[in-house]
Amino acid sequence: MKKFIPLYLVLLVSLFGCLGSQQTATQSAEKVTASESETPRALAELQLSTAKTTYAVKEEIPLALGIHNGTFDILAPFVKVATIGAFTQLTVTDTHGNIVKPKHPITMENPRKYVIHEGKSVPCIQGFALKAETEQVVSLGDLQKYYRLPAGNYTVTVAIELEVYREFVTEQHPQVIELQRDLARLQKDPNLPAEAKRDALNSTQEQIDFIQEKYKDEVKDIYLPVKSRRGKALLSSNSIALTVE
Repeated sequence: MKKFIPLYLVLLVSLFGCLGSQQTATQSAEKVTASESETPRALAELQLSTAKTTYAVKEEIPLALGIHNGTFDILAPFVKVATIGAFTQLTVTDTHGNIVKPKHPITMENPRKYVIHEGKSVPCIQGFALKAETEQVVSLGDLQKYYRLPAGNYTVTVAIELEVYREFVTEQHPQVIELQRDLARLQKDPNLPAEAKRDALNSTQEQIDFIQEKYKDEVKDIYLPVKSRRGKALLSSNSIALTVE
């Protein structure tokens, strides 16, 4: 796997301009300026933990991964920060330093979805907004579901190749999408008298505004346009020691 430059350099170079406050459905990031005397903080930090240090051979071993966000709001793939997909690059080593091969890998699909935005179908992936100075915790119910761990001592670490995006879109209400199509058709209709076209456009826009206002408080998934990816950084967690007996 390709090794990345330190996170603070990633933040200033490959991710510069992609992190900012989110005010609209499609969000352009605000540029972040730091003086040469300032020390940039890491993009995010990973903290791996478990309930105890010693487990029985067939006992469930739960893991929790805390993603501690830094100074900036981050738009990241949902599967990487809110599902067991965060554990895709989990590594278990034994007392001899040998990597334990999993019974089956931890995987999570990250399918594309086409979202209508401004009348266009935009290829996206589901996103998650990591707010500045907050912690997102992801859990893995049982390590032994994925790894066969006979009696012995083990070390566990997790890495995340975190992609960061510049903007997001939300899905419109189906009625809004249909009305927006009507709006586009009306605007392009060459046979409609000017006054009638104006009235029709105003009426359609009023309907759109009414529906958007009615459903504005609904919790909506956010989606990240594939083309808005600004960079990525490799995050590594602490190591935890486990004893299986």
